[in-house]
Amino acid sequence: MPQLNVKNRTLFHGDNLDFLRGINSETVHLIATDPPFNKSRDFHATPDSLASGSSFQDRWSWRDDIYDDWLLEIQQDHPEVWNVIEAAKKVYGDDMGAFLCFMAVRLLEMHRVLREDGSLYLHIDHTAHAYVKSLLDAVFGHRNFRNEIVWAYRGMPSKARRWQQKHDTILFYTKSDDYHFTVLRNQPTEGSQRTFASAMNRGYNLNRSKKMVTVFDWEKYHAAVDAGTIPSDLQPKEFTGGRPPMLDWWEDIRILGGPKNKERVGYPTQKPLALYERIIKASSNPGDIVLDPFAGCATTPIAAERLGRRWIGMDIWDGALDVVRQRMEDNRQLISESNPTIHYETEPPKRTDDGEEAVPELRTPTGRARKRYPRPRSQHGKLLLDIGAFCQGCGRDYSFDSRVLEVDHKLPKSDGGSDAYDNLTLLCPPCNRAKLDRLTLTGLQQQNRRDGHLLPENERNLRIGRAPRSRARRRR
Repeated sequence: MPQLNVKNRTLFHGDNLDFLRGINSETVHLIATDPPFNKSRDFHATPDSLASGSSFQDRWSWRDDIYDDWLLEIQQDHPEVWNVIEAAKKVYGDDMGAFLCFMAVRLLEMHRVLREDGSLYLHIDHTAHAYVKSLLDAVFGHRNFRNEIVWAYRGMPSKARRWQQKHDTILFYTKSDDYHFTVLRNQPTEGSQRTFASAMNRGYNLNRSKKMVTVFDWEKYHAAVDAGTIPSDLQPKEFTGGRPPMLDWWEDIRILGGPKNKERVGYPTQKPLALYERIIKASSNPGDIVLDPFAGCATTPIAAERLGRRWIGMDIWDGALDVVRQRMEDNRQLISESNPTIHYETEPPKRTDDGEEAVPELRTPTGRARKRYPRPRSQHGKLLLDIGAFCQGCGRDYSFDSRVLEVDHKLPKSDGGSDAYDNLTLLCPPCNRAKLDRLTLTGLQQQNRRDGHLLPENERNLRIGRAPRSRARRRR
């Protein structure tokens, strides 16, 4: 079993993809994360708060936010993932395709670093839920989907002509069938706690009760059973408030609300500690490694620290370290400024497992015979229907005579490309001669842009591929 090459309580500052790629395979027990949602809006922190100055744009562009090597990796190594991205582009638009591409390369790395008994909880809302669910099915395998947890919360009334959107979704996946899960005892809601307190004030005492309980506090009930003051077969038939144990509908954890809430630090998308503490309790043991690649204001690391787990956090926000330190001080978990427990890193860790990847189970078994594909030239007509009569190297329209276009490979066969349909494209003769077996399709497109052969008005004719990345991810 590979050893973790990252210290406990490490906070990485920068693009989480580089850090994920540096972690040894199969070393993390639990990933609990709250990534962007593709909501097409800007988020800003509360002024004069601990997180003042933090902001990010949850907007995505196929042209500006995607790397060419991401596309090459996904298209060639994970065609089932590419199918999800391509479908989202066609149904929803390029912005959803860009968001899913951004998430896909990171989810593939999360799958790699998880142990065989590890779990992933991914927080999302209605905007991209359906597409992210399909993406996770492609990365983890649909048989490893365990739960769709609904976190329902209250809010101000809405005048919109639709039902109020007052819930988020947490998608629960595992690496395999051999995963850790602890059945939690039911936690009473705030309402049931108030009801129980009222009953106690009226002289009701659970420890001396000899009759059926109708107003119930689960913690005191279990304590009384353990102490032997109540028979274990005395089960409540009904109770006021609370919720039945272990449901996938969580309405007992409230949102943080306004600035008067002591837990709130002002971060625009902060989640309650109770939400992630429940996840960590259920899917990890004390001492396990908990990872959050989108740590934000460090709710997952703080919850892990409070529960005795080791943790790794990653975020691109400059103020993440200060917030983590302050929140740990507020929870009395930072030892001292002279002997800090947090390791702040800006460089990716170096893998010590020889770079061997954990192979996803969806890949073809090594013992299976190599599949034989039809001759590439025979796919000319099908490619014309799917792509159109456009050269995918320069974007020019050849509808006047589509016979000019030639079938070629996106990834050259000399570099391991196959004759699979997903690896075929259409090129005009000049582009085909320029590409030969030296360039990939995206490499050819980049060269054509530099040489002025790919005009801006022809960009829309490219069905696979994109313009070069012009600026870094705009989250800060």
